[in-house]
Amino acid sequence: MSEPEKKGSPWPWILVPVAAISLFFVLRECRQNLPPAPDHAAAAAAPADAKPADPAATPAPEPAPQ
Repeated sequence: MSEPEKKGSPWPWILVPVAAISLFFVLRECRQNLPPAPDHAAAAAAPADAKPADPAATPAPEPAPQ
């Protein structure tokens, strides 16, 4: 009357931890190879409303295609 116990596959128990450990090392390697962040302090030191010295020398923006 009782159903025989169904045995599941052992592969998920093997593949999931292996995939998690592999992903950990891949992401850790990517993080170590990132270039350093740009220095925003130098950009903040420049005035935001700086204008070019000669406005006539600045090319006019092209019109957007329609």
